[in-house]
Amino acid sequence: MCAAFSDSLDLTANKSGRYSDLKPSEIDPILAATPIAYVPWGALEWHSAHAPIGLDSTKAEGICLALAEKTGGVVLPAIPLATNTIKPFKGFPHSIDISGGLITNLAEEICLQLADEGFRVIILFTGHYPPEQIEALKAGATRAGEKGTGAFFKVCADNDFLEGGAFSADHAGAYETSYQMYFNPGSVDCSALPDRPVTLDDDGITGEDPRKASEERGATQLETLLENALPAIAAWTNQEKREK
Repeated sequence: MCAAFSDSLDLTANKSGRYSDLKPSEIDPILAATPIAYVPWGALEWHSAHAPIGLDSTKAEGICLALAEKTGGVVLPAIPLATNTIKPFKGFPHSIDISGGLITNLAEEICLQLADEGFRVIILFTGHYPPEQIEALKAGATRAGEKGTGAFFKVCADNDFLEGGAFSADHAGAYETSYQMYFNPGSVDCSALPDRPVTLDDDGITGEDPRKASEERGATQLETLLENALPAIAAWTNQEKREK
């Protein structure tokens, strides 16, 4: 039987965990209390000389874990597959570019499998957000929604939740680099950057210079995101209940 939200759903239930780390006896009470599944979606992509190529995955997974701590639910391992990376756009190396069709198919399959497991709200949260990536994920979620599972599928990205903060989304700039520093301390080396202003064409960087990044800024960015995202997630859970 599929799990269902209680009419008195408490988004502070704090029953959450990494799906791949949980035993069945640990998943079951989470599923009963808050059947929400977060699917972090990232990339393997050049993020200049100072940051890991998996930055988008690290960012998405870290944000999803923080959200799940507040709402309850499970967080799947980050999927590092992206379309329209900086590789075809600017030719930077060490980037794996995947077709939008494959991403759509995978998104649909994951949504359907999680719905089959009883999750009622399934959030595909991408840290890589060019229009082609968003469109591919939404196409998969839409196809899953047409299968009549009774689950609610949503695609979103971290740049959807920047309202009210002093931050702007970028590529490998101070915004993304601050998240990388916060979620994986010690993984950024800004000394590897050239001794000149950085640019998109030369370095694959947009936005503020990543040398302005910090762990503290990453924490503040996350606070802003949580403030904006949590009411949206509460609305999605209410929508799922109305559509049951």
